Amino acid sequence: MAKAAVFTGPRQVEVHEVEVATPAAGEIQVATMFSGISAGTEMNVYRGRAPQWQQRLDPATRLFARSDKSEWTYPLTYGYANVGRVVSTGPGVASPSVGDAVFTYTPHQSVVLAAAPGAVRLPNGIDPRLGVLNANLNTALNGVLDARPAIGDAVVVSGLGVIGLLVTQLVRRAGAGLVVGVDRVRSRRDLAGRLGADLVLDPADGVAERVRAATHNRGADIVIEVSGAAPALNEAIRTVGFGGRVVAMSWYGGTFESLNLAGEFHHNRPRIISSQVGSVNPDLGPLWDTARRQEMVSLLLPELDLKPLFTHEFPIDRAAEAYALVDQAPDGLVQCVLSYGE
Repeated sequence: MAKAAVFTGPRQVEVHEVEVATPAAGEIQVATMFSGISAGTEMNVYRGRAPQWQQRLDPATRLFARSDKSEWTYPLTYGYANVGRVVSTGPGVASPSVGDAVFTYTPHQSVVLAAAPGAVRLPNGIDPRLGVLNANLNTALNGVLDARPAIGDAVVVSGLGVIGLLVTQLVRRAGAGLVVGVDRVRSRRDLAGRLGADLVLDPADGVAERVRAATHNRGADIVIEVSGAAPALNEAIRTVGFGGRVVAMSWYGGTFESLNLAGEFHHNRPRIISSQVGSVNPDLGPLWDTARRQEMVSLLLPELDLKPLFTHEFPIDRAAEAYALVDQAPDGLVQCVLSYGE
């Protein structure tokens, strides 16, 4: 038996005992050490706002449509940032091996089954907590690959949660000449300054005007919008310079009546790019795919400054408390993890 965090309704989480099968061919069984709660996508699921609660995605047309049978129903186990050790393997599994520390895209559960080919072995010697960020780092790197910053670019990162703070480090490594971090939470702005931002702003500071002042009125070459807030996307459109790029990384839950496509959008010809981790920027050509991106992430995990991002930890038995905290987004919260004992 295993302990699992289960959504039983909007903003309702219970810890249930669940059975875990013996691994079949091509599968591994993993004893979880840590799992990460996403403050973005996962919060939309937790709040009951994800489209899959009311709609279904047609795999042929890739359109969401309302349906009497939604994709998801309660109770639901969810999560996609699980780190643990392999305790057994099914027939035909050569790698990973028993004892290996691995990341898997599996729910918050003390013992999980996973497909062996999808498991990511953690780099040797890494703190296993850091491995929880494997999914986040894939998302952040994907956004930077979509943004394609050039040496000397002025890049604004809007939203300094886990993804935004990772993006801040990555665009600095990619050669950005000016990195500006934007967030309403002072502690996150301070952390962004430590991790590579040259200038940090509160959204109330007049971001577009401040960036113009710092760039001889050119505006930003790139704004990477990670907050998921409609006003932030509007401000990103105002902040980017003529013909610049706005990369929308967020899952914008709910409605979006406040989107403003007049003014700067009409006159400055910004390009708004959707960045979704399921695929890589097609402009990069056939040499880049998700497997190559994961190889890069595995190299980056030991190199980036990740420990400051881990701010809160709860045992799995207190999963409901952990979710409620992430939902409230208090000052000082960045990455919250669930722990599972030894």
